[in-house]
This record gives sequence, structure tokens and C-alpha cells, in this order.
Amino acid sequence: MMTKQQIAEQALRNIQKRHSDAVDKNERTLVALRTHADFADNERALRLATVAKIMGTDEAQIAKADSEIKRLTKEQKKLLAKYKCTEKSLTPTFFCNKCNDTGYVNEQPCECLRAEIRRLLVADCAVPNPGYTFAGSTEKDKKNLAVYRRAEAVCKNEHGNILLLGKVGTGKTYLLTACAHKCVELGKTVLFTTAYGLNQTFLEAHLSNLATKQAVLDNLTDTDVLVIDDLGTEQTYKNVTQEYLFAVLNERLTNGKKTFISTNLSLENLKDKYDNRIFSRLIQQSDDNLITMLESKDKRTIK
Repeated sequence: MMTKQQIAEQALRNIQKRHSDAVDKNERTLVALRTHADFADNERALRLATVAKIMGTDEAQIAKADSEIKRLTKEQKKLLAKYKCTEKSLTPTFFCNKCNDTGYVNEQPCECLRAEIRRLLVADCAVPNPGYTFAGSTEKDKKNLAVYRRAEAVCKNEHGNILLLGKVGTGKTYLLTACAHKCVELGKTVLFTTAYGLNQTFLEAHLSNLATKQAVLDNLTDTDVLVIDDLGTEQTYKNVTQEYLFAVLNERLTNGKKTFISTNLSLENLKDKYDNRIFSRLIQQSDDNLITMLESKDKRTIK
């Protein structure tokens, strides 16, 4: 998984490649046109007439050069049509007309660069179910809608964690995924995993060499948002599951990184399953945090 800096750098490289590709394509077109003697002669004459106009010392010279430029320009249009080209063929055609594929306008990031960053974020984060969004929700329960609004607010805030509790089929995964997509939309890096997948990652790290283990843990602690779906369904591996989960949660809390978690377990069941260090971090109270329950009929059985 790339860091935000790496994504931004890759996005700029992609934009700049568009620029170089457009310039190269235009150069190939001009080279092909110049193989035709009449076009090459016209281009050369037009260039000389332009210089004559610039260097003209009196109105008569300037007027003569200007008249020649107009004549040669009309002639050039006919030659372009003859060789199945247009006036646009004479200059590069850039993807973005605002920045000419440089990525910046007046030293500020162009919208095309920001769009490329968002595209790379979506691809790199690989959040599942692209249709699971706040805008696409069909939730009608008033209490749950209030939870949705609070969850979206947490996504927009700089800090804040989410712990969603509720029975199977109440929409926790949908809401958690919507939160993940919102964070990507806001330009944050997101790592989405199930509790089972996270546990397997812990086990692989535990059995790896020190460098690999650290790289795996860094990936979990450095991402802007870590999303863990279905916490509590994973198998408990001795000296692995709880130890690594605590290390990740603690590091993220210390650094103010967002962690979004869903679970089918009640708070009491969570306390029984995990040691006090983990439980205390799951339920840490803060104005920025959201700890709540989704309550409704099983959405997977509703026709």
C-alpha cells in the first residue's frame, strides 16, 4: 500500500506523462507533415514572414509581412486538409486545457491532478463494494439515520474512531464500508480488512523475519484509516491475535489515526473476549469517537 506522498508523486508523474505523450504525438505529426515538400516550404515561408513582421521598421514593411502571413496561413489550411489534418495538428492536444497537463495552475494543484490522486487512492485502497456509500443508502430507520450522520461527521473530522455494534444483518458492514469510501473521497489512505483477514496478517507477520514483520505492522499503523469488519469472529491464536491487535490499536491511538470497527458482539462480550488493554482502547471515550449500535430487522431477510 502506498503512502499519501507516494500517491501524490505517482499522480504527478501520470499527469506529466500525459504532457510528454501529447508533445511526442504532436512532434510525430509534424515530422510526417514535413515530409511533404509543399507543407515544409509553406511552414518555412510562414516562419520567415512572422520574423519579418516582428523585425519590420515601418508600417509598410509590417503591413506587407502581415498580408503574407494571412496568405500563407490560408494556404497552410488547405495543405493540412490535403493531408487529412487540422490546425489543431500543429500544436499538442493536452488532456487538461487548464494546466496543459503540467498538474499546476498558478503554482496551485490543478483539478486534474487532484482527480488523479483520488483515482489512485481508490485503486490503492481497494475498498470493497463501491456501491456502499452514504448517498446510495436506503436506510429509513430514524435512529440509524442519526448514526449515519454522526459516522459521516467522524469521517470528515481530523480525528475520531468508530465502533459499530449490532446483531448480524443490521447494516454494520454497509455503514463501515460507506465510511471507508467517504474517507477515500476525502483524500485519506484507507486499509479495509475483515477481522479474519487481519488475524491472518498477524499470523504471517509473527512467522516472518523481523524486517517483514515490521513492514506489515507499519502498513497497519501508518494508513490514515484502518477499517476492521466483524471483529470477534476471528480465531484466537496464542501470542498472536491479542498481542498484535493491542500493538496496532495502541499505536494508532497514540498517533491520532482513525480506526473504524464493526462487531456482532455486545460490549460485555467484547470485554470477555479481549483483555482489558484492548477493551479499554476499543471503548475509549472522546468527543471525536462514535461508539454506537445499529438496531433493526435483519436487512438480509427483508424482501
